[in-house]
Amino acid sequence: MAWIVRFVETGAGGDVRSTDLVEIAQPGDLRDIANLGLSLAEAKQVLAAIQRETVGAQARDHAARRPSCRSCGDACHVKDYRQRRLATLFGEVTVRLPRFRCIACDGIENGVDWPSYSRSTPELDRLQAHLSALMTHRTAADVLEQLFPVDAGKDHETLRRHTPTLGEQLQLRPAIAPVEPAAAISVSVDSTFIRSCEEGQRHLEVKLGNAETDAGGRQVFAAVAGSETDVVALIGRTLDSVGRTKATVLTGFTNGCAGLRLTLTAAGVTAPTTAWSS
Repeated sequence: MAWIVRFVETGAGGDVRSTDLVEIAQPGDLRDIANLGLSLAEAKQVLAAIQRETVGAQARDHAARRPSCRSCGDACHVKDYRQRRLATLFGEVTVRLPRFRCIACDGIENGVDWPSYSRSTPELDRLQAHLSALMTHRTAADVLEQLFPVDAGKDHETLRRHTPTLGEQLQLRPAIAPVEPAAAISVSVDSTFIRSCEEGQRHLEVKLGNAETDAGGRQVFAAVAGSETDVVALIGRTLDSVGRTKATVLTGFTNGCAGLRLTLTAAGVTAPTTAWSS
């Protein structure tokens, strides 16, 4: 048995444009359950093909928009085309973007409202940062490569370099309803060292902790010391996420380390902290 996946584009005027994307061949004999449905490789191939065609259609539609010259306000005409490669969750795509020239003043304009600095889609950036927060960079990169047809941004070193910056830009927070104000919050902070067993890999110091409210709410946090992540700001966002107000009583817990106590004080936990014995 064989199927052809066809991409059909319908225009506003009723125009129809179709493209055959991939052909899938599967036996009809289901005595082997492995023959049931699409394989992961076939599904990734279909997603990548649909992504390429969708992006191509969007780029053609966007290129039809003509900007006005920022200098004289006259209409611009197409000068040439430039190709831009973008990393997406469903594969790397190439976007064909026009450049425009003003006939009146000879000025050059790019496409209308195109973000020229973009090299990847926000969806891919968010997923990379989210997975990197839950597991090691190497494991996160492997998960992306196994489940999605990503061609770029799947190397663990890329995730290691980009995750702190992405985390600051995206400020990942769970989509929850507004929290109730907390009368009291207990904040505990500790630090630990992660020593690499591989030659050439760096050792890391990680600061981690959690914030608990008197009503049972809880939020954990962690950051690598010396990275671009602001630990004080991270603790502040954590306190806000569990319901800190100006009237909230904050109590800090550390192992007695002066650096951790100073970090809590800088985050707004100004009451004396309680140290546990190590």
